[in-house]
Amino acid sequence: MKNFKIRQIAYFFGFILLMMTFVNFIVVNSIAIHPKETQIIGYTLQIREIANQLKLTLTILANQEFYNENLADDIKRLEGKYNTSLSVLEVGGQIEHNGQKLYFPKPDASTKVLLSKIRYQWTSYGKDVDLVIDKLTKGASTDTLKLDEKWVIDKYDLFVNLHDKLTTLYQDKLENQYAGLNLAFILLGIFNLAIIASIYYTVRNLILIPIQQISVTSRELAQGNLSKKVRFTSKNEIGYIAQNINDLAEIVEKATDFSKEIGQGNLDAEYKGDVRILENKGSIVAALQLMRDQLREIALKDQQERWLSAGIAEFSEMLRNLDTRNINEMCYHIISFVVRYVEANQGLMFILNDDIPTINEHYLEATAGYAANKRKIFNQKIKIGEGLIGQSFTDKETILLDEVPNSYEKVISALGMATPRNVLIVPFTYHEVALGVLEILSLKNIPPYKVTFVEKIAEIFASTVSVAKAYNKSQKLFAESLEVEKRISRRG
Repeated sequence: MKNFKIRQIAYFFGFILLMMTFVNFIVVNSIAIHPKETQIIGYTLQIREIANQLKLTLTILANQEFYNENLADDIKRLEGKYNTSLSVLEVGGQIEHNGQKLYFPKPDASTKVLLSKIRYQWTSYGKDVDLVIDKLTKGASTDTLKLDEKWVIDKYDLFVNLHDKLTTLYQDKLENQYAGLNLAFILLGIFNLAIIASIYYTVRNLILIPIQQISVTSRELAQGNLSKKVRFTSKNEIGYIAQNINDLAEIVEKATDFSKEIGQGNLDAEYKGDVRILENKGSIVAALQLMRDQLREIALKDQQERWLSAGIAEFSEMLRNLDTRNINEMCYHIISFVVRYVEANQGLMFILNDDIPTINEHYLEATAGYAANKRKIFNQKIKIGEGLIGQSFTDKETILLDEVPNSYEKVISALGMATPRNVLIVPFTYHEVALGVLEILSLKNIPPYKVTFVEKIAEIFASTVSVAKAYNKSQKLFAESLEVEKRISRRG
């Protein structure tokens, strides 16, 4: 029954109580002594009283000096009344008695025997009474009447004794019925107590005790004891409530552990409970996961900022120690640093070659290269606006290529040649004048913060490249002027 729903249990107990009420009603009505049954005893006593009145009336009539016809009529009336009443006891039936209807059941065997004796004595007694009346009407002597009267009275005593036995018989039956009634009520009481006890036991075990356990557990949970569980496995409403409380306690416990790990700085911690709760965006676990993700994002940004700042500081320190007079060597150190720091695989640095006066003939020349952790020489010249590198230079905009075609330049690695996953092309300008382009090739994805780093590095060394180019150009002009002077002096 512990898996029944509470509503089903209520219906069941309601049906049991209804049946118990019905059984009580049937039993009480079947065994209860009807008030009219006690009146039957009174009725038998009243019949005896009729016989007594008959005797008394006969005695008075016999002692009269003259025949009293009224008394004789009373005797006849009493005889008729007695006959009718005795017939009711013999065959059963319904009569009017004291304004009420009495029903007499048919007598049993023992009662029939006694009634037959009473009927026999009454018949004999009635004949004697009629004989006395007949003698009175004929004027019999007083002595004769007294003898007859004595004879009738003696028979009356025998007749009354039988009547007393009949009354005693009815009283014994009534007492036996009372005894049976008491036993029936005791058994009915035991039955009712058993039903009530079973209802109490069921309600106590299926409702009261579980509710008490739920109350105690919820109080423990409210005080922070998340390990407390409701030990109740019924598959009804209370069982569902208990399971929900246990699930809630487990969720809160797992969420607490989850939040502790986050609080200790473990931003890679995962919720170790039922992950289906994460589908509910309004749950505390989903909120904790969102907080973890936000903290992770903040920590990642902070880490990236520190990485960015450290890289810029390291690059600036390196740049201060470079010999700007050798632009090729300077460019190699720049491109090698950038490739290593962003954990790429290969890099090229293109510088604008504008030595030719005609602008249309200017081109980008690969000044330095770095691949497979060493210097590489790439003899490449790219026209302005040609390809992705030329386009980036012209537009002065960064290009991040994440879908690299197989025809693109391959990455040189220890395992051979491979198509890069990402290609980053960053132009560097000084006073809005484009000076060159950095090309970074990587077999891994280049995240946005590394793109930002390369752009900032490009801003930093652009001025240095501009100074180096100016220095080289002035050196070249100075050398050319010396050469011109030498030629003039030789002619002179």
